[in-house]
Amino acid sequence: MLICSPTGTGKTLTAFLPIFSALAERRDRDELFARTFALYVSPLRALGYDVEHNVRRPLREMGLLERPDSERDRVRRGRLRGGFVRTGVRTGDTPAFERRLMLSRPPHILMTTPESLAIMLAMESYRATLREVRYVVVDEVHALAGNKRGAYLSLLLESLDQLVRSPLQRIGLSATVAPLARVAEYLAGVERACTIVDTQAIREVTLDIEAPFAGAMAPLATIARAAHSAIERARSTLVFTNVRSQTERIAYELRSLDGDGGGSVEAIDADASPRPSDARIGVHHSALERSVRHRTEARLRAGELRAVVCSASLELGVDIGAIEQVLVIGGARGVVATLQRVGRAGHRPGDRARGVVLAQDRDDIIEAAATRRCIADGAIEQIALPHAPLDVLAQWMLSCVVPEKRVEIDTLLRIARRAAPYRSLTRDDLLACAAYLGGGGVAEDPAHVRRVGFDGAAIWGLGRDASAAFFENVGTIPDERSVPVRIAGERSFGRLEEDFVDRLRVGDVFVLEGRTVRVESIDRTGITTRAHRGRPTVPQWNSHIRGIGTPLVEEIDRLREGVERRLEAAERVEATAWLGRRYALSPQLAEKAVAYIEQQRAVSALPRTGRPVFEIYILDALQSAVALTGIGRRANEALARVAATRIARIVSGAVTILTDDLGFLLQLPPRARLADAQWERLLDEPGFERDLREGLLGSALLRTHFRYVANTGLLVLRRANGRALRASSLRWNSGRILDRLVREDENFPLVREAFRSVCDEVLDAERARSYCGSLAAPPRIVHPPVASPMSFGILTSSFGDNVAVADRSEMVEALHERVIAYLAGAIAP
Repeated sequence: MLICSPTGTGKTLTAFLPIFSALAERRDRDELFARTFALYVSPLRALGYDVEHNVRRPLREMGLLERPDSERDRVRRGRLRGGFVRTGVRTGDTPAFERRLMLSRPPHILMTTPESLAIMLAMESYRATLREVRYVVVDEVHALAGNKRGAYLSLLLESLDQLVRSPLQRIGLSATVAPLARVAEYLAGVERACTIVDTQAIREVTLDIEAPFAGAMAPLATIARAAHSAIERARSTLVFTNVRSQTERIAYELRSLDGDGGGSVEAIDADASPRPSDARIGVHHSALERSVRHRTEARLRAGELRAVVCSASLELGVDIGAIEQVLVIGGARGVVATLQRVGRAGHRPGDRARGVVLAQDRDDIIEAAATRRCIADGAIEQIALPHAPLDVLAQWMLSCVVPEKRVEIDTLLRIARRAAPYRSLTRDDLLACAAYLGGGGVAEDPAHVRRVGFDGAAIWGLGRDASAAFFENVGTIPDERSVPVRIAGERSFGRLEEDFVDRLRVGDVFVLEGRTVRVESIDRTGITTRAHRGRPTVPQWNSHIRGIGTPLVEEIDRLREGVERRLEAAERVEATAWLGRRYALSPQLAEKAVAYIEQQRAVSALPRTGRPVFEIYILDALQSAVALTGIGRRANEALARVAATRIARIVSGAVTILTDDLGFLLQLPPRARLADAQWERLLDEPGFERDLREGLLGSALLRTHFRYVANTGLLVLRRANGRALRASSLRWNSGRILDRLVREDENFPLVREAFRSVCDEVLDAERARSYCGSLAAPPRIVHPPVASPMSFGILTSSFGDNVAVADRSEMVEALHERVIAYLAGAIAP
């Protein structure tokens, strides 16, 4: 059964009620054996602890919950039977003594994560306690189904189905998700029936838009002041950003604001007296220690915090109490993400979910308006299941045979094909994974590792020492090495990535958890700091910025084209009124959007659905092109890499690329020039796949993701002999292996998986290829007299998770002033 309902509508309790009832009936029949009866699997460890806390109350009220003074299980009629229900949590945080206790007194309801479930299914001691499992509740299905972690879980559920005595009852819980039939098949497995309970529309959502700027873009300090004003008007607020660095920046600004506002990172005087700091502003993101995040969640539930600034870390359903409003800085870059974030508010009876988008620039206004229209029309992004990821398959295969079990290839293939992401898995792919796990090398060279035995018909475990590779490296989450940060004399409160730490020196100042600290020492145990007053650096963390999806891309196209048609007909007033009618934009916001599109048309051109615009500039003596497509960041990066590959065949030297949701920038090497006719041919569809593959070979993007794939596929271990390897060592090892494999055997399963994962999950290669094939005409080549408004973002930002302390808003405003001057005739064409 798949239950799809907005956040805060009681779907978790709905899933557990039949489990409570079945446990009560078992107790009444004296059949409450010392075995796990129900599993709850969630993507977040914290969610498991929350749900355990929440299910204990109804169990207590039903008289089912085991208490310290409850009668212990006793042997009756030859079996150990109990009279009370136990609950437990088994994650990577669970202490060893609690894990041992679970073997002797298994919880009847066990909360866990996909990684811990994999470990339990691989251990005979745990397998014995799982044979009586009847129910599996998978929470936050929408956060799992579309990625490798979810693909792994689908294989684990099939393994569990093989283990249990009776068919599993699978119950999936999800907020807004589509298409429901595909997600239901993911949950139930191939060719199994699944009942869908769809109540996605039972909550009202209000999404307001504010744009606290008069020109083209607001500095982050201005955005923080607008957020501060909104926070003052509500009892509790969540402030969402899209990247961790921006979370730190906004939190710092909010904590530095006094009642009259004022002050910002840029304006800090290191010698000035301390400014007021609002201790009721919390910070929450994945680079903070778990204890810090839990403390922030607890303080928010208790009403001690007015607001918490967070990245995506609070999108999922961790219990944070009653939230009155949600602020989204810039926009969530997706309809589902917006609904998920705004859905964290308004959980009191009769309340509605209320969110406010604080637009940083005019593109944010248009995106927010289109998002609101998509919500009204029920148009949301669709989940795509990963297509048989081979690194995940290899790890699962090893888990099936540790430490010394033997499993036939035919059996593995039959089980794997029941999982929806692997329904089309070929026997050749499975054999290829078995061959490399079994020590198959490259060309005539033997492999340097052997994880399993393999004879062509079956695989088998090689004992406990070989199995350690699995138990120490289980899971699919990329493991970036990080360094703990502590205040002198205290425990660590956050972590920085090694690459950023390598650039730090004693005396440097940075901001973490919204507070400024100065580096006192750096050693192998971490970074020791002390509180400081001074201009801070905002740390950088590597991650991919979320790009907008198809429904939002299409609605933004409709908005731009609708305004352009009315401007072409000299109906400017009607264009503003139309934005008010269709997108509920206020007259002021509608005027900003119309002026933006009007200025773009005056100095360049608008991209059309079937025809992009290439704007040619000379930037620092380098010929550059800003390609405006509007098809989203992921597809744009695929297009940029194809175009760069084709340019590299014409000119000598490296081509620089930058991407965002509107388009991409190509910057040629010194003295290189392309004619307009050459620019026009860069997006031809023939040869697209070949040129994309060539563009990825040798790229940092492919090397990074091959490392992730090699880690998941246990070709390159992240941990060995109880120790974590340095990220630099992992990069070096995986890079050497990739170079050799590409040279000798491009069909090696993990090389193929690295290309697939980059093209399908990081980029959107298929959408980019389809876009090239759908072009009605070659790109329109324009030589604007000044930078066009739609190029501002691409020209002033870079790709990645970083926010410069010196705002790019000043540069955007300078470019905007040149546009105004050109339109006023102050700059000659």
